[in-house]
Amino acid sequence: MISVIIPTYNSEKYILDCLNSIFSSTYTNYEVIIVDDGSTDNTINFIKNIRNHNIKIYSCNNKGPGFARNVGIKHSKGKYVFFVDSDDTINSDTFEMLLSEMKGNDIVIGNYKIIYDDGTIEKFITPLDSSFNSFFESVTIWNRLYLKSFIVDNNVKFNNIYQGEDRLFLAKLYLLNPRFKVISKSVYNWIRHDTANTATLTHLHTKDRFYNQVNCIKSFFELLINDVSIEERELLFDHLRYSCVYLMEIYKEVNDDTCNLDLLLEFADLLEFDKNKELYNEIFNKKWSDKDV
Repeated sequence: MISVIIPTYNSEKYILDCLNSIFSSTYTNYEVIIVDDGSTDNTINFIKNIRNHNIKIYSCNNKGPGFARNVGIKHSKGKYVFFVDSDDTINSDTFEMLLSEMKGNDIVIGNYKIIYDDGTIEKFITPLDSSFNSFFESVTIWNRLYLKSFIVDNNVKFNNIYQGEDRLFLAKLYLLNPRFKVISKSVYNWIRHDTANTATLTHLHTKDRFYNQVNCIKSFFELLINDVSIEERELLFDHLRYSCVYLMEIYKEVNDDTCNLDLLLEFADLLEFDKNKELYNEIFNKKWSDKDV
């Protein structure tokens, strides 16, 4: 059985589409575990009106998606775990495709689609050039099927933070040398609500959460830097340099004059931008320390 774990927060606009995509699955041996993180809209009422005995509902009080997913894992009964964000969808054959490749593996990773409000669709293709890039090019937890025992037996848990918890979760798993496989088919639809007025659990950008993201990526760096190979170390640096692009996008969206950029700049000093000075200049609109001529 697959345990499908969905953290929710004010997801009334999207939760029915999300659940209906799961109910349309050609693989039917699953349970849906919804962990609501203190919604103030009609999310829970909508879910309770669905007549499907495969749904279990748990609640916590504004502790973030990491905490909610830990609750979901704790209460799960399946041999496998699959995570879904409450505003996204899956394909009808997602579970069958992933399960068909699980034998002998701890994790199976699929590709996914990015669907924007205006209908534009991008396809993310998981790279195959290295294990590191396959695992971390997209630090997303929801395009993967996990052997639950690999998570539980190794006591891997999500950090109780609001954003970036997926990145740290994957880093912990990677350090355990999981057996994993990448399949070429798309298994998930990441719905980007870039013009939505109502923020969902993972789409809130505040000053505190900007700081949280920077500290999270710093923790990611510290987790991996001393335990990866020389080749992977270079990939890690490159990965985190480009992560600074994402962090700057969040910083600009915060729109708070009291939000301080120094924490990110201090972290960037660790990333050996002397190997890519142009990128540093582009991200921060300033020269790479005093190393630039």
